[in-house]
Amino acid sequence: MSAARYYTFLFKYVGGINYQVSGVENLPNTPAIVAGNHQSAWETAAMNQFLPPCVWIMKKEIFKIPFYGWGIRALSTIAIDRSRGEDSLNQVITQGRQRFSIGFWIIMFPEGTRVKPKARKPFKHGCAKLALSLDVPIVPFAHNAGYCLPKNSFWIYPGTVSIVIGKPIYPDSADAAAYTKKVEDWIHNTLTSIGS
Repeated sequence: MSAARYYTFLFKYVGGINYQVSGVENLPNTPAIVAGNHQSAWETAAMNQFLPPCVWIMKKEIFKIPFYGWGIRALSTIAIDRSRGEDSLNQVITQGRQRFSIGFWIIMFPEGTRVKPKARKPFKHGCAKLALSLDVPIVPFAHNAGYCLPKNSFWIYPGTVSIVIGKPIYPDSADAAAYTKKVEDWIHNTLTSIGS
């Protein structure tokens, strides 16, 4: 059983968190960047179950978390030092190209941090810049896991997580800000439609 299946199994049968996924048919046949909202630890543990083989882009501090961080390090995760600015983006582009060359997809959270349900935070442009540099589309997803496994909470609330995977979004130009806005609008509109 993969780690993603193991965690979702535990969340379901111990914590009472079920899930429903729509839009899997929107995933293209070749590697892309998958970008979505970040509300809890649930999506970090579970999303790999619904997607082709993926690597995450995460802040390097995650590696310091006992057991979880050590496991994440072993999964070809791209770790970034957010204080390094453009150097960090160049590192992501270089490592992202290498991961794509061996068939991995890349998952990102453009908000950069967990955001509570119904709250909105402007997206950072790094995801769009990476997609433009690698000449691949962004596949957006939205979910409401924050209701079941809230940010900074030790409590798990039984319920059903809804995950919606959208069609690939392509840029209209080389403008990373405009591309980011297209992805942000889709995710925020979808969150509103699922009540999150």
